[in-house]
This record gives sequence, structure tokens and C-alpha cells, in this order.
Amino acid sequence: MRSLRKNMQKLYYSLYSEEIKVYQRDEYGNIIYVEVDGELKPIELGTQAGYNKPVLFYANISAGRGNSQDAPFGSDVDYTRTISTCDMTCPLDELSILWIESEPQYNADGTINPDSADYKVAAYPARGLDNIVYAIKKLPKGGA
Repeated sequence: MRSLRKNMQKLYYSLYSEEIKVYQRDEYGNIIYVEVDGELKPIELGTQAGYNKPVLFYANISAGRGNSQDAPFGSDVDYTRTISTCDMTCPLDELSILWIESEPQYNADGTINPDSADYKVAAYPARGLDNIVYAIKKLPKGGA
């Protein structure tokens, strides 16, 4: 009865890839440039976490956090739900973000909008012989 197909739910996950430079933009979404020593350079605002394209995945998702007797991640880990899968190649890690209650959204430049994610992985995965359990934490609206 490992990971019954009828118990699996659809979700999307995105893995952390790299820091992305963020530039100042005008009201149309175009990057604003300034001239420095005769050369046009974009106005850099900083960096933000970059994520890979979201991947469709099916796994068992708990309804909510279990009781204190069922605490595979200990009592110190702050998590909302758990995901379990028998797919031992599942690449989720502590930097991954998830969409369970919504669909992934994209920025104007085609990159994934991490603020549209519903959940993040809250702890290092608990790996067994034939399954992996992930603790996930609900994100506040508007943010990874």
C-alpha cells in the first residue's frame, strides 16, 4: 500500500538555481539605463533567489500537521503539512518551493515568480528505505 495512486495529489515544485540580478524598470517593464563614462548601464537594485521552471509532480500530501506522537521531524521544526513519496529520485531539498493550492505564475521576463508559491520545504527530507517524507511550511501570501 505504498503511495496509493488514488491518494496522490497534483503539485508543482521548483528547485533553487541561482541569484538573479534585479534591475529598475519603467512602467512598461523596460529596464532603465543610465550613462556612465559614455556607456549605458542598467540600474541594478540587487539580487533575488532564482528558481528553475516548475515541474509537475504527484505525491501524497497530508491534510495537516499530525499530533505530537507522530513527529518525524521533531518538535522544533515549524511545518504545516507533509508530503510523502516513494519516488526515491525526487530532487526536493530545503530550498525548494511548491505550488499545491495554486498554479505557478511567471514574471514579465519569463522567469518564475517565487512569490506565487504556496509552500516551501521546511526541513531536511526524512529518507527511509522506500519512501521520502518532506515537511512543508505554508508561505504567507506574496512570498517565498
